[in-house]
Amino acid sequence: MGAWQASSARLRFSEIVDEAVAGRPQFIQRRDGKEVVVVSRDYYEKTKANLKSFLLNAGYSGPGEDAFDSAMRDVRASTANMFALRRSDPEGRSDPKD
Repeated sequence: MGAWQASSARLRFSEIVDEAVAGRPQFIQRRDGKEVVVVSRDYYEKTKANLKSFLLNAGYSGPGEDAFDSAMRDVRASTANMFALRRSDPEGRSDPKD
């Protein structure tokens, strides 16, 4: 990982991008102490947070199944066909079996 002052980063931006693309995040700090990190798009896409990963890693999920997991499984099983598309004939009428 590289660490840069903003003034030198401006002069060597191409090098910073090359390092980030090679998989080495680059830290850039301004005089006021604020920092940014330059990473490749691949790295960003692999590591960006999403709701699922947050909930799984935020302490809401424990080992094994709890009551919520069981309830969700039951709901999914009972509504599996709820959103299935109805078949229709060429004239647009509902399936005569319905």
